[in-house]
Amino acid sequence: MRTPLLLISLILASAVNAKDFLQSLPPQSTVLSGYESVDSIERRLSELPLCPIEGIWQMTDNDGATFAVERSESSTALAPTRLQMVMIRSPWRSIRPGTVIGHLVPTPKRGVYEARLYSDVARRSGLNIPRGFTLKLSDESDLMTIQPFRSPIKFNLLRLLPYMYRRIVTIQDSRPENLDGAVKIFPRQDSHPLTPIYL
Repeated sequence: MRTPLLLISLILASAVNAKDFLQSLPPQSTVLSGYESVDSIERRLSELPLCPIEGIWQMTDNDGATFAVERSESSTALAPTRLQMVMIRSPWRSIRPGTVIGHLVPTPKRGVYEARLYSDVARRSGLNIPRGFTLKLSDESDLMTIQPFRSPIKFNLLRLLPYMYRRIVTIQDSRPENLDGAVKIFPRQDSHPLTPIYL
C-alpha cells in the first residue's frame, strides 16, 4: 500500500517542480555567455548525453533564427530534464547570442514538451511577455512544431452585428495549425534536410 502512495507523491512533486521551473522564467529575457560560436556549442553538446530535444535548431520561417535547447543549470537528480532555449543567431539586432528564449519540460506524452517562451521583442530589453506553448517532436526527433496555448477567452465580434447579419458574415482563420516550427541541425539529421537536395 505504501508503494502506490509513494509513487503518487513523487509524481505530484515532479509536476509541481516542473510548473515552478516554467514560472521561474523572468518577465524579461536574460543573456548567457558562451553562445557566440556555433562550433563551441557543438563541441560542448557533443560531449554530453543528449535527450531527444537537445541540440541546435533552426526555425523554418524566412527569418531562420537559430537556437540551442539544452539542460538548464537548475537541473537536479530529481528534475534532470529542466531545459532552456537559448538564441544563437537572431534576425533582430536587439536579441544577442545567449539570450534565453524560454524554459521547457517534458510531459508524460512522448516527444511533447510544455514550454514558457517569450512572445514579443522589445527594442531595448530584448524579449518579454512569457506565454505558454506546446512543443512536439517528430518520430525521428528532427522536426519540432511550436504551438501557443489557446486562450480560454474568446470574443465574438459577430455578436455586435444586428441579428439579421450574423449569418451572412463569418470570420475564419484558414491558416492550418502546426506550421510554425524548427529543424534540428545538430546533431546532424538527414531525414528532413532544411533545404532541398538537388541531384
